[in-house]
Amino acid sequence: VEQHGVVDGIYRLSGVSSNIQRLRQEFEGDRCPDLQRDVYLQDIHCVSSLCKAYFRELPNPLLTYQLYDKFADAVAIQMEEARLVKIKEVLKELPPPHYR
Repeated sequence: VEQHGVVDGIYRLSGVSSNIQRLRQEFEGDRCPDLQRDVYLQDIHCVSSLCKAYFRELPNPLLTYQLYDKFADAVAIQMEEARLVKIKEVLKELPPPHYR
């Protein structure tokens, strides 16, 4: 996404709805979409839009409700090195599918 788009705001802007639906259908059809196709390169926002929709539709967030407070505490640490150590510790507590 970042290689083919204008990075500033790329994850904020929405793609064309028909392109998002086309891409979703390719993923749901157990095919690995060719993201190098012109239709996706010309509307790179459809890729980031579908990615955001996927995470939004998960029944339990990727960083789980159960670990929310631990993640919040970790990112609040002022010292960057200590913050990264703590975030890595909390990541190891994720359920295996979430960790992968």
